[in-house]
Amino acid sequence: MWRSRDAGALCYSFVTRRVIFLDIDGVLAPIRTWDRYGDLDSACIQVLNEMVADGGADVVVTSTWRHGKTVAELQGMLQAQGFAGLVLDKTPTDIPGARRGDEIAAWLAEHAVDGYVIIDDHADMGELHTHLVQTHPAHGLRPADVPRAIALLRR
Repeated sequence: MWRSRDAGALCYSFVTRRVIFLDIDGVLAPIRTWDRYGDLDSACIQVLNEMVADGGADVVVTSTWRHGKTVAELQGMLQAQGFAGLVLDKTPTDIPGARRGDEIAAWLAEHAVDGYVIIDDHADMGELHTHLVQTHPAHGLRPADVPRAIALLRR
């Protein structure tokens, strides 16, 4: 059993899960110029769908897009663009001075998982860097990223 980040909802989980910790900018929304963040890219979302299906994984959103949004809103936003998986949760936003890797570590400390991968265009994952598949921010998630992500999920 674990508590979701949304309004104290209690979620029951009797199976351990594989989790994809997902950034959005530079992963699903390529950043084409330094001052213009992109829209969600359908090709990147299809790659994510492949990772979710082949890896038997759910998504935990780590992106700044999680601020001010519920898990249901994040699910709806991604689903409207073709995402076929489940947004399970989002990482905590209430840790002062925390980097993304710290937020992921805090989430992992509260939830048992079988395997996980971090998909991000930044490398600030601290001790979790061995679970990172780093994307190029201008290209986002690519088919070539799938084999490594699946291998990390199954590790």
